[in-house]
Amino acid sequence: MLSLLKKSHPQERTEENLEIAKDLFMAGKFPVVTTRDIPAKSIKRVIGLAAYRGYDMEQAFYGMITRAISNGANAVIGYRENVAFHPDGSKYISCYGTAVRQVDEKK
Repeated sequence: MLSLLKKSHPQERTEENLEIAKDLFMAGKFPVVTTRDIPAKSIKRVIGLAAYRGYDMEQAFYGMITRAISNGANAVIGYRENVAFHPDGSKYISCYGTAVRQVDEKK
């Protein structure tokens, strides 16, 4: 996750960050859920809204994760998405949720 803070060309950095976010999500290391909590986890800190808008679903979803990570989150709860269609045929996809810092529940 620290590699998200590296300095480089903005376009290069964005693409690299999206790949890092995708890898973390696909490996199960960054959960994104539609519910208010994650089983066997407890929320240590609520960071706030993580949102991203893009022209395709993948860009919007992993962009949201990138924003959450850059603010110190290790999960997103209450995930939602929205699609806005425009008369010219273009569309924007928005993905958003609450970025949180979570820890394992004590047993």
